[in-house]
Amino acid sequence: MNGIGVNSVENRSLAEQAHHLLETQIITLQLLPGTLLTEKDLAGITGIGRTPVREAVQRLASDGLLRILPRKGLMVTTLRRTDMVNILEARKVLERLMVVKACERATPDQRRSLLIMSGHAETASHDPEALLRLFVRIDELVAAACHNPNLVRALASMHSQCRRLWYMHRDEVDLLQTMQLHAALARMVGEGNGAGAIRALDEIIATLEKLVNRLNELS
Repeated sequence: MNGIGVNSVENRSLAEQAHHLLETQIITLQLLPGTLLTEKDLAGITGIGRTPVREAVQRLASDGLLRILPRKGLMVTTLRRTDMVNILEARKVLERLMVVKACERATPDQRRSLLIMSGHAETASHDPEALLRLFVRIDELVAAACHNPNLVRALASMHSQCRRLWYMHRDEVDLLQTMQLHAALARMVGEGNGAGAIRALDEIIATLEKLVNRLNELS
């Protein structure tokens, strides 16, 4: 029993590592949309064994970042306008609930962390990859502060797709405005200001909606 438990925990940890590494490569376009791959390729990219990588592949496929092609392998998905419209429609509703609950339920330590991150966002560099890491950290803090794991799971794949959309258009967006909006979101949640948090979130979603309109409709 103990041996099975240890191996299960170890594999789950490696699968999470593989998922994080591959998700990052897809979001930052190191693995471009339409790229054909095999599990062996992904094991080589991550340096992690086939079994954890297979688990990560299943999760990435569920998140809509990879498509499993029977007898052919895997393909990094494209971003389609209709898919992203649907994602943002759902994200807007669910994330409004998340930020309101985060404002209500955040612990004192979580509020302090969010206010600190707000300060970091206001003074961040204009490097897109550094900004992306900062935005991810703010999202993680807000997600933790809402204390609703079901809500967090429902939004996880939507965040991944939106981050890929933002990164794809990183040279076209107003980085200063993006920084300010994320700083405002972190600050409003840290202060427990639900109405302010919703306003900041809605502006972030509106920015993403403009990027969606630039997408071609691909199959």
